Amino acid sequence: MSAQTTTGKSAAHDGKGAILHTEVRPDGVAVITIDAPGESVNTLTQKFGVELKAAFERVVSDSTILGAVLTSGKKDFVVGANVDMLKAITVAADAERLSREGAEGLRDIRESRKPFVAAISGQALGGGFELALACHAIVASDDRKTLVGLPEVQLGLMPGANGLMRVAERAGLQVALDLGLTGKNTRAVKAKKLGLVDEVAPASVLLEAAVALVKRLAEGKPQKRPGFKLDTAHLTKLALEKNPAGRALLFRKAREATRKKTHGHYPATERIIDVLERFGDKGFTAAADLEARSFGELVVSETAHRLEEIFFATTALKKDTGVDDPNVTVRLPDKIGLIGGGLMGGGIATVSISAGIQVRLKDKDDEGVGRGLLHVRGVLDERQKKKQLSREERDQVFARVTGTTDYTGLREARVIIEAVFEDLALKHRVLREVEAVTKDDAIFASNTSSIPIGRIAEASKRPHTVVGMHYFSPVEKMPLLEVIRTKQTAPEVVATVVALGKKQGKTVIVVNDGVGFYTTRILAPYMNEAAYILSEGIPIETLDRALVDWGWPVGPVTLLDEVGIDVAAHVGPIMQAAFGERFLPPDAMAKLIADNRKGRKNERGFYLYGKNAKGKKKAVDPTVYAALGIEPKKDTNVLGEELQMRCSLQFVNEALRCLGEGILRSPRDGDIGAIFGLGFPPFRGGPFRYVDTIGAAEILRRTQGYYDRFGKRWEPAPLLVDMAKKGARFYSA
Repeated sequence: MSAQTTTGKSAAHDGKGAILHTEVRPDGVAVITIDAPGESVNTLTQKFGVELKAAFERVVSDSTILGAVLTSGKKDFVVGANVDMLKAITVAADAERLSREGAEGLRDIRESRKPFVAAISGQALGGGFELALACHAIVASDDRKTLVGLPEVQLGLMPGANGLMRVAERAGLQVALDLGLTGKNTRAVKAKKLGLVDEVAPASVLLEAAVALVKRLAEGKPQKRPGFKLDTAHLTKLALEKNPAGRALLFRKAREATRKKTHGHYPATERIIDVLERFGDKGFTAAADLEARSFGELVVSETAHRLEEIFFATTALKKDTGVDDPNVTVRLPDKIGLIGGGLMGGGIATVSISAGIQVRLKDKDDEGVGRGLLHVRGVLDERQKKKQLSREERDQVFARVTGTTDYTGLREARVIIEAVFEDLALKHRVLREVEAVTKDDAIFASNTSSIPIGRIAEASKRPHTVVGMHYFSPVEKMPLLEVIRTKQTAPEVVATVVALGKKQGKTVIVVNDGVGFYTTRILAPYMNEAAYILSEGIPIETLDRALVDWGWPVGPVTLLDEVGIDVAAHVGPIMQAAFGERFLPPDAMAKLIADNRKGRKNERGFYLYGKNAKGKKKAVDPTVYAALGIEPKKDTNVLGEELQMRCSLQFVNEALRCLGEGILRSPRDGDIGAIFGLGFPPFRGGPFRYVDTIGAAEILRRTQGYYDRFGKRWEPAPLLVDMAKKGARFYSA
């Protein structure tokens, strides 16, 4: 038993560095406070497990204690298992043992004769939610930041302490599948409706509500759970989950949907389905045994390692100011100006006002301003419809954006973001107009996707204040922001826009200036190679399917339709002028433009859209082949791997050129930029992790083979050649 002080307080061991602190109230309820010393959040570690067992034993052995409340001394409850601890495990059996020990400790709580109640405020995720689920009841704060969920799948893992089965017991198999396979979080009010938490209370009385519930349970009064409702949803649930045939259908559909989405690249999703199917058919004990074995295998899998590396990289980027000098001053703006009310401008405005930043949106006419405001309102309305915002919150957020057709209201803005058409003369004009009406220290940030920032800054009277902020469409959903600095951009300017991007909710990388920067530059040869493949007669759907099978979210042809064929045709000559023959496109692009094909935007692209689309399944527009002047091959011997390698290795080779030329600050930034901005398969870790996995010598051998076949556009990056000769890696083994 832990040492107890005369005040009724105790901590594990001697109290120094303890994670759990127990205080017994005069009414007999023990309050166990989780507060990891020196850490911003609580995570589950082996030390945590030892202290939890000690606290549990004290509660159950002390006859004066009625029961216990588990709460947190931090803003969040417990955010999951410590990822460093999991990363250090190299043997599946060790991870399996960790799972079994953790599950056993939580089963002790669950089977205790004394009630344990979790009082959740903030995030209770992964193992933290499993801890709460093992308690006899859960009380959650009504704060909007209170979230519960099982996000392990996002790290290539699955819950390892019986959380999936406890969710299924409370809310049913369908809810357990949904939470486990998506890794999504759920707010307290919805969690109560689902049966995942028992009560929702104001944050100010959360502890008292949990204490009161402990007393009721200790008195033998049963906790009320959501009652049975004879409606369609419950009848469907009964039909699917309460009989073998229904369960078989439920899991068959789940497997089909999951495999269609993952293409077999994320084994955790299959194991989650396996465990819940075992639970439905054979019960808790059998499922728990399979869960432990599956958890052990996943912890040491390559997929988990790659996804964990991404987690560590994004965590490091959150602390990265974008500059090397730690003393650089950052003045984060509470108001920005935004020039351009198009799709990008509207998106930038949305993420800004959602972060509490005032936005003054300017366009050339009322129609342009209205279009931008309508875009913002549409996104907010959709969030309100999904109950992510209340009606009042939606209106409060929308009130932060105002519109204008001149420069009134922009003088006091610390940062002006330009999001106009990709035309250098236009950007020069906007820059001069902005500098004429703003203060000397105002930052001018261009949302260009290809024009060098240095070229834009040529029109500036104060080029040290000019920087690039390259967002990705749709801005509300795409997580990356690429900040571009020139040789003249002041460090405080870079640090300020990096901080602004983080406040907007973006993962931010900083790159050095150059044509196409990093992301546009590496995407161009990928798309270019796809165009060459099409010109060889490979059917459109064959090419797209091959790249999706490799792990890209969409195929290159679909992406071209989404980005806009006209946009690609505009950027192409810029890239070719800078990089020469390596970026020489086939004749296909010019032919498509001549046929007025812009992609989805005008419903004339590679695929059918609008009234011409038949059914829900996307179909190729057969007339596009005539426009291209090619006949698609009906029977091709080209293997999918050949198509995958030709596009993906072009992408990787150009990424290595960017690092070798100093465009990138590090391989880490290159991997994060490729994954978060362009959809490089996360389970492959990014282009630099991919080279390390396959080996630089093997990547060079394949690239050299294509160079011998196709010529200049496949010239291996000098850095790749050097790495292969030295047998070097980008990351330590």
